Amino acid sequence: MRAVKHRADQMTPLERAEAIAAGRDYDRVPCVPFMGELKCSLAGITVWDFWHDPQKMADAEVIAFNRYGYDRITIGPNTRGITEALGGRFVYPEKGLPYADAPFLKSYDQLDDMNPIDAKKNPRIQTFAKEADILQKEAADIVPIEASIGGPFTIASNLRGVELLLRDCRKCPEQIERLMRIITDSQKSCIDVAAEYGMGIAMADPVANPALIGPRMYEKFIYPYTKELTDYALKKTGRKVSLHMCGSTYSIWKYLRQYELNELSLDNIIDLEKAVEELGEYIPIAGNVDPVEIVMNGSKKEIFQAVEHCVNIGKLAKKGFHLATGCDIPETTAPEQVDYFMGAARNHI
Repeated sequence: MRAVKHRADQMTPLERAEAIAAGRDYDRVPCVPFMGELKCSLAGITVWDFWHDPQKMADAEVIAFNRYGYDRITIGPNTRGITEALGGRFVYPEKGLPYADAPFLKSYDQLDDMNPIDAKKNPRIQTFAKEADILQKEAADIVPIEASIGGPFTIASNLRGVELLLRDCRKCPEQIERLMRIITDSQKSCIDVAAEYGMGIAMADPVANPALIGPRMYEKFIYPYTKELTDYALKKTGRKVSLHMCGSTYSIWKYLRQYELNELSLDNIIDLEKAVEELGEYIPIAGNVDPVEIVMNGSKKEIFQAVEHCVNIGKLAKKGFHLATGCDIPETTAPEQVDYFMGAARNHI
């Protein structure tokens, strides 16, 4: 199954990205609706297959891309795949989103026997490498492809459990540092594999939300590792990272603007105008249409109005703007709603 240029666009996403990078004219605002498991219903596959069958995974990406023509394909391993590669478990329901099973890390004594994964040999990560190999042949000449490596603190929370992890940051910070080192080195190994397939890197670290952990804990336990990963990704792939941050992130913006980013994607609760003013001269901004109230539940008119509002603000960002949803669009969303979102994007340059 081959990826093709959308009939409503003058450029492929790859041509559009190259034109923007070179300062040339381009046909429309770059746009990425975060779709997640919504792709399962479009492709007629199960959630399990979407995370475990390389051919079906790749087909689902191409089917969704060919319908909507958005500007980037993002595959795993994500936090789920890396968590499982390190020993954790996820449950994949027949319908709905996968969720973490009971925490794997019962005691930090287990760290004595834990090593960073070798992504070139780990069977869980190789599932995504096989998908990347398929997409390299089927889509890479049309649309940029990124591998999501999740976020180190969210992977830690999957392995330990959120409540225990937050407690341990205060009670035994040295053990958290050990865990974060193993996770970060595992993510770097995944970056190595992504580089072999010519892919860029995406990251999302929802548990690193400062509304949950506070800015001081972010500075100590997350910033150094995320900075290391974004620097490493640029060095290994030649491309900057696409980072999504959930929640109210105002208190950590001074850290976010120091990362090597292709874009910083912001939650829909964030004031986009404030982000453009305070972050837009340092890094490209992406956002931040509400995925539930607007994309899932809104009328076509409301979707067009929300997109126009974001684009009119975002285009003032000095480092550039990408239209995106503020988080994942729910998997039960009617596919036509995403058609409206992309149609609205095509109204803007």
